[in-house]
Parts: sequence; C-alpha cells; structure tokens
Amino acid sequence: MTAVMEAVVLGVDRKIVLESRPEPGLRPDQVIVEVDLCGICGTDLHAPQMPQVYRGGFVMGHEPSGRISRVGDAVEGWEVGQRVAVNPNGNVCGRCRYCLSGRPNFCRQATMETALGLQTDGALARRMAVFPGTLRALPASMGRLEAAWVEPTATALRAAVLAGDLKGATVAVFGGGPIGQLACRIAAHRGAERIVLVEPAPERRRFGPASGAGLTLSPAESGTELAESSVDVVFECSGNAAARAEALRLLAPGGVLVNVGGGPGGGFDPDVVLLKEITIRGSFVYGSEFDDAIGLLARGAVRVDDLTTEIAPVGEALRAIDALRSAEVMKVFIAPNG
Repeated sequence: MTAVMEAVVLGVDRKIVLESRPEPGLRPDQVIVEVDLCGICGTDLHAPQMPQVYRGGFVMGHEPSGRISRVGDAVEGWEVGQRVAVNPNGNVCGRCRYCLSGRPNFCRQATMETALGLQTDGALARRMAVFPGTLRALPASMGRLEAAWVEPTATALRAAVLAGDLKGATVAVFGGGPIGQLACRIAAHRGAERIVLVEPAPERRRFGPASGAGLTLSPAESGTELAESSVDVVFECSGNAAARAEALRLLAPGGVLVNVGGGPGGGFDPDVVLLKEITIRGSFVYGSEFDDAIGLLARGAVRVDDLTTEIAPVGEALRAIDALRSAEVMKVFIAPNG
C-alpha cells in the first residue's frame, strides 16, 4: 500500500486546502528529500489568483530545506543523509539561450514549467521528489533556521545586486514583509548609508530598526516626511501601484528603482522616468545569488532568526496563511516532519 502524507495543495478549483497525498515515488533521475522546514511565501497567498505561474492540483511550498532520504540509481554526487537547501527554480534545461548566456532565471523549463511548489509538487508535505540540479549542499555549521531562509534571502540578494553599488547610498524599501526586511539588511551589509522602510502594518514596521532602517514610516508618513528626489535607490517589495508612484517621487535624478514585488496597476509615470533618467529594473527570482545566499547566512552576515515568527505543523498551515494575509506575523515555517 502506498504511504500517504498530509499536504498543502492548490486544488484545480484554485482553492488552497489540506489533502492526503501519496508520498512521491523515486525515479532513477531524482532524489527524495525529507522536508525539515518550508516557508510560506507572500506570493503563495496570491496563488489562487495567479494561474499563469501557479498551476492547480499540486503540493505548494517553494522555500524548503531538508535531508536526502533516497537517491535514484542514475543520480551521482548525492548521498542519503546530506542536508540540503532546494532551489525551486533549479531544474534548468542547460540548452536554451538564457542558460547558455548565464541567465538561468529566465529558463522557461526551470521557472514556468517545473518550478517546485508552483508547477510541480513542492515542499509543504513530508517528502518531495526533486531533480539533483535543484539541490545545494549546506555547511555542517549552518543553523536550522538559516537553512530555511536561503530562498527568500536569494530573492532579496538578487535585487541588491541589480541595484548596483550601494556604498554610501540612501535607500528606501517599500514593503516590510520578509523580502523587504531582508532587502534592508542586505543593503546595510552592502554599505548603504541611510535606509528608510515604508510599510503600512505596525506589526511589521517594528522590525525596521533591527533591519538597519534609520527611519520606519507608514505610506502616509512617507508622503510628508520624505522630500522629493531624496533617495538614490528604491526596492519596491510591496507590489502596490501607489508605492511605485511614490518611489518615482522620491528618487533623485539618475536613481534606480528595483521592482521586486509584482502587483496590478501602473504607478510608473513615463514623464518622471524620462525627466529624472530613472533606471527601472525588474528582479525575477535569482541565479548565482542562491549559492551566495547560503554563504551569507552561514557566515551570519545577515540575521534571520528574529524574523521567524513561528514554526508550525502542516496541519496548521491554513491558519498560518490567514495570519500572514492579515500581516499579523512576519514569517511562518511549516515543519512537516515535526
């Protein structure tokens, strides 16, 4: 009889539910990972409304860490018991023009067809089957929480790399969720002189000082407290059109806006972009930043333990999703194996 496991599933009806699912079988070219922790991403909250990237009928969860429990006969270089982080966008084809030009974050196979937790079964369940290209070995000294934070840290690190040199810069971060807090911390690590965090939820604003923000404001306060053209770099992590418009107001001529958060509406006034010669850069997942994030976290260069609100069993995942939607908590990890 096939063993079953409790899993968080985006159903074909576009509803997030708890279901009993069969444990994954082992293909010769895959590895089974026993999931230790998997974060609930802010994007997961909007999965029902995002059919272009979240396909229905699969197990969710794309921020996993764990241990290898089984290795397929055709897989080399990996052993049972190894601790790993899993790059959910790591199943690259290696043949497309993006892979060949060193831009694997645009590989369609990896990001739009087989991304773990988005188009194939992910990690909000006890075990997951993955291709070995998604695996990253973790240092023995790396803590449990740090291992679980690799994927979101890679996302924020990609944005910081795209922003360019941050030494001495004045930086504004819109959106004080996990990615926004990490953007603040990485900007501080990369030498930003002044960091401003703009976030509507008081519960999330309180993390600002610990994240290196010298000033933490609500969106209404941003409009009155911050002068026009007073910022060098903006990380837009909220996905809010009003935030994008405010970012353009704040940016100095020649400034850089890195758009991290997706969302409906515009916010980009072409006349402002033109007159200030603003550079707008989209930041889509990550490439080598996934490996670099492991190094940052293993060295303790970016702190994440204080951003971790709760570790919950998989049966509590729907409650945790509701709490995250209301911005009552910062970050929840699911521990499917206890």
